[in-house]
Amino acid sequence: MDKCWAFYRRSTDRQELSIPDQRRECQALAKKMDLQIIREFEPLKGWGSGLTIDQDPSFQEMVRLAELGGHGVRYLLVYDVSRFGRLQPEDKIYWERRLKKQGGIQIVYAKDDFKNDGSTLDTLSKVLKHGEAHQFSMKLSELTLRGAKSHAALGHSTGGNAPFGYDRLLVDQDGKPVKVLRRGEWKADKRQRIVWIPSPTEKPIVQKVFDTYDKGMGLYMISQDLNDQGIRAPRGRFWSKVQIHYMLKNRVYLGERIYNQRSYKGYRRGDKGSLFNSKDQWVIKTDAHEAIIDRELFDRIQARRKSKPFGRGRPYHKPYLLSGLAVCARCGYKMMGWPKKGNGHTYLTYTCSGYQRIGRSACRSVNISGPELEGLAVRAIREHVTDSAWQKDFRRIIESMIRDQSGPKANRRGRELRTRLESIHRQIANVVEAVKDGRFSSVLGEELQKLENQRDEVRRELAEFDATAKAALSHDEIVDGIMETAANFDKTWEAAETVETRKEILRGFLKGIRIDHGDQQPKAHFQLYMIPQNRLAGHPLGTPGHAYNLSLLRG
Repeated sequence: MDKCWAFYRRSTDRQELSIPDQRRECQALAKKMDLQIIREFEPLKGWGSGLTIDQDPSFQEMVRLAELGGHGVRYLLVYDVSRFGRLQPEDKIYWERRLKKQGGIQIVYAKDDFKNDGSTLDTLSKVLKHGEAHQFSMKLSELTLRGAKSHAALGHSTGGNAPFGYDRLLVDQDGKPVKVLRRGEWKADKRQRIVWIPSPTEKPIVQKVFDTYDKGMGLYMISQDLNDQGIRAPRGRFWSKVQIHYMLKNRVYLGERIYNQRSYKGYRRGDKGSLFNSKDQWVIKTDAHEAIIDRELFDRIQARRKSKPFGRGRPYHKPYLLSGLAVCARCGYKMMGWPKKGNGHTYLTYTCSGYQRIGRSACRSVNISGPELEGLAVRAIREHVTDSAWQKDFRRIIESMIRDQSGPKANRRGRELRTRLESIHRQIANVVEAVKDGRFSSVLGEELQKLENQRDEVRRELAEFDATAKAALSHDEIVDGIMETAANFDKTWEAAETVETRKEILRGFLKGIRIDHGDQQPKAHFQLYMIPQNRLAGHPLGTPGHAYNLSLLRG
């Protein structure tokens, strides 16, 4: 009995029966083909968009395991082409070919009648099926956005939780109330709608926040008062100044509904660009739901907020080398740089941001000497890179990495790029022939442009690969160079003249710092990278390191 894997995918977490249905069909196919399913893969979160499934860690792990070999697997069972993903047809064909060529694994679809014999007709059939799946997803995305905009214009909820101060009310097709939905509950009937209504428990809290700010109380005092009363914040355990700030400027409390201010589709696909849509794409509905705050109070508060810009005076320009690296072990918040004045001097210290942002509800006041903590960080790195055991392990890991980058795997990558380039050239030639035969259309023009862009990208990658291969040094020269850089840490540190350079050096060696300031003497626990990140990024193999005692300046 041959071995096989199975891959399942559902588009959202609400498709409860999708994975069991796919599993049942794939198990039936395995029985028919006399196969044994030895491992099943599905998106890491349990669901994933078909347009970005190749970025999912589980998908990538499946490909990586296939390429490692030694698995004894001949087939990958998938329900149909849409469940394998809704990528561009050429991308899906690429992954199919990669699994087949590098891993020896043939994809078999349970609900598609492919012969998998490599014939031209079978290949064309796959391309058409993949193209249909991709176009369906793109069209569905457009229809979903259009429908969401229409509902937003009517004041309906388009998904997600209601803002703090409101509950989600389920109404029928005639607008009559059905029930107030609890967290995790969703509508089951497409004809029903969800609208926002003031929450009897949260509405008074929102009104109190606006009233107290209008009377002169600051953001910090408001958040501290809410925490002292044990009122849970909408996100997380404690209220902070930032949450109060955004509440005070949120026009939802005037009864307004603003939709489509942001678009995340490009970010999910890995495209670069602005997260914010232009204002002409927004959908604004006034009187979408009952207001909690009257307009006169809201406008008065906005005038006051403009006179006191939020975020001014933050010490980002201060020379705190470890900002973002140190974490408070007591509450889990970051340790932040904080200037402390006393005896006519200003001391650079690190303090718990949980206490500074939220107050005693989150943590207690603590001030650690900045120069002392930074000095201990340098000492920890120095002891790390001069340790003989670390040097031995470091050399072994580097040699292994270099073999992977310049050995069979690297050669395989070069062959892979050249094969893909040849495939793109053939596709371009086919489009050109179609144009010569008088079959030109806008679709062919778009396809040709897309192929030419892919060709240029693969050419660039191939040129970089070839240049790296030509410039490659011997294994020993590379290892010796890296070892020398690590061993000469002191010289590198002393030669760094700017704060930013020193920050970069420290972040290259330090994975994190845990500051334990319990009842005992404070300690700093340093976790260092096995491989310096500023030299070989992407391999965060942390080592626990040692704990160092700290002096304590209480605030």
